[in-house]
Amino acid sequence: MCIGSQPQAPQVVYQGPSEDDIRRNEESLANYQQQISDQQTAFQAQLQQQIDDANASTAALQTQYDADLQAASQAGQAQIAAAETAGAAETAAASSAAQRQAVNALTVTTQQTEAAMPETTTASTKKKDQKPKSLKISTAGVSNAVGSGVNLGI
Repeated sequence: MCIGSQPQAPQVVYQGPSEDDIRRNEESLANYQQQISDQQTAFQAQLQQQIDDANASTAALQTQYDADLQAASQAGQAQIAAAETAGAAETAAASSAAQRQAVNALTVTTQQTEAAMPETTTASTKKKDQKPKSLKISTAGVSNAVGSGVNLGI
């Protein structure tokens, strides 16, 4: 044991990365940033190309749709016109037939005929052996008992 000396604090020396390590890290970071920038540029170009293709496809579909709509509209108008013409022809034919029938129905022919001989009936006569019938209700044979008369519920 050393009794006379004072304890001394250890000497701390900060030793960081060398200049070569810092330069290599900066170069690596610059390379990484360049790669990211190149990837973003390529992605933007590819995305823009997809957007342009989609817009061109949409425009082509819109043109095709407009042409189909125009063709369908013209075909529909032609069918309507044909149906109206056919309907008018059928109406005219039906009207003509109805007028002919009406003329035939109103044609009157006259003819004179003799009246048929009327049939006559004879007076009814009573049969001699029949008795006159009449309905007579007799209460003499029925005795008043429960249920035989008017049920008043009293």
